[in-house]
Amino acid sequence: MSMPVEEYSVLLTDEALSTLNGLDKPVRERVKKRLEALATLRPARTLRKHPDIWVLEIGDYRALYLIDKAAKTRTVFFIGDHKEYEKKYNLMFK
Repeated sequence: MSMPVEEYSVLLTDEALSTLNGLDKPVRERVKKRLEALATLRPARTLRKHPDIWVLEIGDYRALYLIDKAAKTRTVFFIGDHKEYEKKYNLMFK
């Protein structure tokens, strides 16, 4: 018997939304589809140096998000390709 899937609201910060809107249309649509699925996806992995920050892999792109279990929200605060992700990671954990 499978466990029931919890549903979360997916929120985007202004920065993440701006990045999403700036992507080429095919990439933007693929990222949007995965972000919509994030509402019911089981979280897969966290950042090694910060276990409260979750990573969603979308092809060559990454989305970083926080989970608030009490409010049932997942807040995406970063969207970028792998190179931008590496840069963000290094800035966050110098």
